[in-house]
Amino acid sequence: MTPEKFLPLAALQQIEAAALQLLAAVRHAGTTSPTSSVSLSLASPTPAQTVVDLCNAFLLAKARAGRSDRYLALLVKELRSFTQGREQRPAASIPSAEIEAWLYSNEKWGARTRRNRLLNVRTLFAWAVKRGELVGNPALGVDIPEVEDPPPSIHTPAEVRAVLEAARLTDLAAMRCLAIRYFAGLRGTEAIALEEKEIQLERGFIEVTALKAKKTRRGRRRRLVKIEPNLKAWLELGGELPLRQANNRLSWAVQSSGVKWPKNVTRHSFCSYHLAHFGSAARTALEAGHTEEMLFGNYRELVTQEEAAGYWQIFPSL
Repeated sequence: MTPEKFLPLAALQQIEAAALQLLAAVRHAGTTSPTSSVSLSLASPTPAQTVVDLCNAFLLAKARAGRSDRYLALLVKELRSFTQGREQRPAASIPSAEIEAWLYSNEKWGARTRRNRLLNVRTLFAWAVKRGELVGNPALGVDIPEVEDPPPSIHTPAEVRAVLEAARLTDLAAMRCLAIRYFAGLRGTEAIALEEKEIQLERGFIEVTALKAKKTRRGRRRRLVKIEPNLKAWLELGGELPLRQANNRLSWAVQSSGVKWPKNVTRHSFCSYHLAHFGSAARTALEAGHTEEMLFGNYRELVTQEEAAGYWQIFPSL
């Protein structure tokens, strides 16, 4: 019998709750091997018996619950690795020791990758237990790898200027996106999805809709971010959002500046300089979509008030 396969799935779109039918088609992305895809039925899932059945039902349930395309695509990527080779195994037959062996089978995976993959498998089995399809969660028997988070990396005002001026010369739309990330604190995914109608220059704010905001423990929340004078000056130079082919265009703009690009550096920079300059954890947290506890834990006293003042005086050169 041909085993069930993971579909090369980027996302499941909207669902009509009453009819439990997908209103939009499954978007295909990437290429998978013949033994590593999920066959996803559009009908109501039947109780999962095999590992692949469990994954199919889990993914469909998350799509129906309105989880984002990005989250669904990430789940497919993570679960594909776990499922490969055990597609037709009964889900109830997977022991903790097997999950642990899979977790450490790839020497290229770092602690953070292992942590994330284990947490996703835990979520998969916890969902099955909640639905009464399994009596226990075998992934709970595997210890979560310890991950040491490095201190946030930020750019100096000189580095910020270098990045923005380089982008200004190569790609105005990329510059526009980067300026919003630096001076409005939007996450990378939020900035890439931003549309011009959500940039209210005359009214002085940027709207991050609930649909485009990152989902946190409090859910997805709409927020308004004030457009500071220096951000307004950069936005008035032109460019248009949303940014198409964003990764390539942003990478090219940054590389042309010669500035190193640590992970989440624009958001770390915004939170650090905003908190130091305006002195209000509540305001910074509200605009960044953070909690005050996270701000104080990660960003307090990273920069001086003098450095922060310089950051908010980064205007385009004449």
